[in-house]
Amino acid sequence: MRFYFCLFIFIYSLSIKAQLKVNPISGANEIMNTLLDDGENLTVSNVTINGDKKAFGIFESKLKYNTFFSNGIIMSTGIAKDAIGPNDDSKKSSKINFLSDKNINAIAKNKGCYDTALFEFDLVSETDEIQFRFLFASEEYPEYIFKNVNDVFIFLVTNLETKTSENIAILNGDPNTPITVDDINHKINSDFYVENYSYNLSSLEKFKDNNKKYELALSFQYDGFTTILVAKAKVVPNTKYHLKLGISDVGDQLYDSAMFLEANSLRSSGNKPKLKDDLADLSTPVSIDFSIDFEFDSDKIKGENSLLLLDDIITILKDNPQVKIEIIGHTDRKGNDLYNEKLSLKRAESVSDYIIIRAISKTRIKTKGMGEKSPKSINPIDNRRVEIIFSE
Repeated sequence: MRFYFCLFIFIYSLSIKAQLKVNPISGANEIMNTLLDDGENLTVSNVTINGDKKAFGIFESKLKYNTFFSNGIIMSTGIAKDAIGPNDDSKKSSKINFLSDKNINAIAKNKGCYDTALFEFDLVSETDEIQFRFLFASEEYPEYIFKNVNDVFIFLVTNLETKTSENIAILNGDPNTPITVDDINHKINSDFYVENYSYNLSSLEKFKDNNKKYELALSFQYDGFTTILVAKAKVVPNTKYHLKLGISDVGDQLYDSAMFLEANSLRSSGNKPKLKDDLADLSTPVSIDFSIDFEFDSDKIKGENSLLLLDDIITILKDNPQVKIEIIGHTDRKGNDLYNEKLSLKRAESVSDYIIIRAISKTRIKTKGMGEKSPKSINPIDNRRVEIIFSE
């Protein structure tokens, strides 16, 4: 009988194969390039990771019977590759560092944090909301809930002007329900919990006709997951924020947990303020980056959207004759410094000429070329831009 069942599992596994791959990361920029979807409305900088590099990975999955991200980033309190199934070890653990974090520890009620992995960056959004999609997984499910260990994930959003912070790694926008083992499990918020059965003879026999359970147990080592969740934050447009994603073992260094972040899910999801709202207070100069497109290696303005944007600027200048502007051209790093500086100045002058022709006095306009000296983003396309400083 035992031989017969082993043969059944072997034959059955030929049709349902483990569907998770995890590859090592090259660095923090690879994580950002994987997560960032909205390069037009979001600008990122100062991208860093902290913790053991083995705790991060790029994952791919091709699950047929379960809902899961097709690719993205994994952050773990252990070795990221240990996420790969089958779920044949209910105590998978890796002691990778003693790194802690005060923000994570505060949410964990100061029980002590270890094996911490952190991914941090600065962000400026042109809209009033940002979001991303994720799910949480842990070896502490289900037997170690309410046992004073409670592994936790945070996504801390800090306004660098006001110094106020908000954790958006919460369940359905409820600040009283962080993403932890004790807050989402088979007893509390169970609608958001998915159990992963052990991959052994006794458990597999129970669901030998259940493709969904079999596929999950075959593909993942973790004993349980949350469902796919969405994190959202209201932000002030064109204001710099610091974002920190972190995960830690709490109370001990045992039983790995992980966060799966969907590729291309970090995006703006709100509304852009109107230009006149940005310029409501000019007691201090206001600098705005504009998505004005140019022909390749040229100062010729292209695209209807670019022209409509310039027409809006002209309307503001006509309605506010006291306002003056400085137009600053920027380029990416392709080409030598001198050439890029000349090209950026020509682009600034091209914008100036467009505005002057439409009855705006040239005495109200200054131009400057910065070349490649002030990059806005790690993405070269974002650095081919025009910045305009408005002042009275």
